[in-house]
Amino acid sequence: MSSFCRKVVEYMYQTRLDEFISSFYELYERYNHMNEEDFLREWFDRTIIRNLVFYFPPSAIITSFEELKSTKRSLLKTYVKTYWDFCRNPRKHPIRIEEAMKFFGLEEISEEKLKEAYRNMVKRYHPDRIGKSRYSHMMMVKINYYYQILRRYLSDRYERSLSAGQKV
Repeated sequence: MSSFCRKVVEYMYQTRLDEFISSFYELYERYNHMNEEDFLREWFDRTIIRNLVFYFPPSAIITSFEELKSTKRSLLKTYVKTYWDFCRNPRKHPIRIEEAMKFFGLEEISEEKLKEAYRNMVKRYHPDRIGKSRYSHMMMVKINYYYQILRRYLSDRYERSLSAGQKV
């Protein structure tokens, strides 16, 4: 059972990492009072353990979790540090809508165009495709960052139009 538990823990870690990457800006706003280690403990570890406790005995969870934690922790710390450093320095990485649109090569913005531009950029710059380097990693950070900015802008614009009673 412990090998199955370990596979589940690995899957949950990867799912949680994907979730972090897709919403790191919102998470930073919510958890920026914590250092990276406290954030990892709160957002990754506790959530995963809370979900596993219903399905596995504590001994299997602890063993599997500790094994994976020892192998994945430095990777997670690197992700959190890189993405949050990006958020902490707004002058270095401005969040103006026009700049984000220019980054994606968009002249006008819609959800469909944004998703298409995002997918194309990810395909072009993903570290698995062009090699794991500092450049590819930083490009992915920028792509995700600007994507979140424009996604939030579209969401806010949609909510404003609804509250004004306009047709979207």
